[in-house]
Amino acid sequence: MEEETPPDIAFSGLSAQDFAHGTAILSSALVREAESLASAAAGLRATLDLFTLDGFSPEAEDRRIMREGTREGAALAGALLLAARQLLRFTGDPARAAHETVGRLPRSTLSVGEMVGHLRAAALAPVTDDGAARIAAATIAETFAEEFDAAWRKAAPPAGGQGMNNGL
Repeated sequence: MEEETPPDIAFSGLSAQDFAHGTAILSSALVREAESLASAAAGLRATLDLFTLDGFSPEAEDRRIMREGTREGAALAGALLLAARQLLRFTGDPARAAHETVGRLPRSTLSVGEMVGHLRAAALAPVTDDGAARIAAATIAETFAEEFDAAWRKAAPPAGGQGMNNGL
């Protein structure tokens, strides 16, 4: 009996199409992250508006802090949407997408840690059974995160603060 030769199967790496699919699913997951944050911020804001407190009680200060948190959540949601757009605009070049995103973000209420955390969460939650696209999405997210952090550190900090660097 003749011995069968196993087929010559070699993994040649991810293709340009895998990276295009990875970019699409990562961007979609970032939009879902942004929607979740925006919805939570809107819900909290609506809840806070139900209560009227005088401006001098400890509860009023808590409410003010919570309002600021809702604004920061909304700003982070906007930043995630911007990152998703830039990734799609520069498909195949996550480093450029990261630099373009940094150039368009306000530097006062966001942190690199939050941004990168949501980016990584999005990379772990793509809705696809395409394994190569999932690997590409994770690779794109990591490249974007590294470049985003480096670009933010290179940009001049805002007057009077560290901006996004304070989140690391």
